[in-house]
Amino acid sequence: MPSIKNSLLIGRWTRVPVRSAPEAAPPPAAPEPEVTPEEASYIFTAPAQGDGYKFTVNVWLWRRSATGSLVFRPWKELKEDKDHSIKDYVREIVRRSLRRHSIFEPAEAEETANADLLRWFDDRPTDSVTGKWRATVELDVPEEVKKLRRAHENELYKMDARAKEIDQHVQKLRASRAVCERFLSESMNSSTARHAVRLTQALDKVADITDEMLDERKEKVEELLELFAKIVDAQRHANAFELVMASETALRTAFRQLGVPLPPPDPDSPFALMEETR
Repeated sequence: MPSIKNSLLIGRWTRVPVRSAPEAAPPPAAPEPEVTPEEASYIFTAPAQGDGYKFTVNVWLWRRSATGSLVFRPWKELKEDKDHSIKDYVREIVRRSLRRHSIFEPAEAEETANADLLRWFDDRPTDSVTGKWRATVELDVPEEVKKLRRAHENELYKMDARAKEIDQHVQKLRASRAVCERFLSESMNSSTARHAVRLTQALDKVADITDEMLDERKEKVEELLELFAKIVDAQRHANAFELVMASETALRTAFRQLGVPLPPPDPDSPFALMEETR
């Protein structure tokens, strides 16, 4: 009996299921290549719009390996590969794309060609022969076109530099004009502006400039009074003499408040009689 129990225990123990290890997840696909090899897989030419010039097309090809990583394929390996017809597809797509662009627009043409290639490869099944490839192109233009572009860029640079120079000159003239306008505007509102400018140029002649300013004021006042007397005389026959005589007091008072010394009225002037009656 003991031997039977032991055998049963052994049999049951051996029939216990063993936990299997979890299946390993497939390795993630390698990222797209960020660095382009120096030498292209192959090179060909393709006509630009109008067929007058041709682009030089540099093609880089990668093929996805069994592990999912993209491997660059140079031309030497591409020739030995039995499945190198991928270059014919690339050539056809790129030529059709470049015919829509001028030779003088290489940047736009290159961008369009790469977009057309990417779209075509994305539409292929990943398990198909063509679906395992990726391609990138870079364009070059003939030397004649480069010379024309350099001349064009030089002229544009000269025009842009000249325009900036003119703009800066105009801005400085505008600022100078504004300063001069403010100065002249202030000068128009001040009777001493001219003497102040002279004073800044000759600080050692303060007394002379001040005397000239006062003498000039006296001369102007005398001229004004003389003109006023003529007006009064002319208005005698128009019954405006009394109005003028009444206004003379206010006029001379205003001059005194301004600090302008007035000469005594002419003895023959009607204002002299008014001075004597005060």
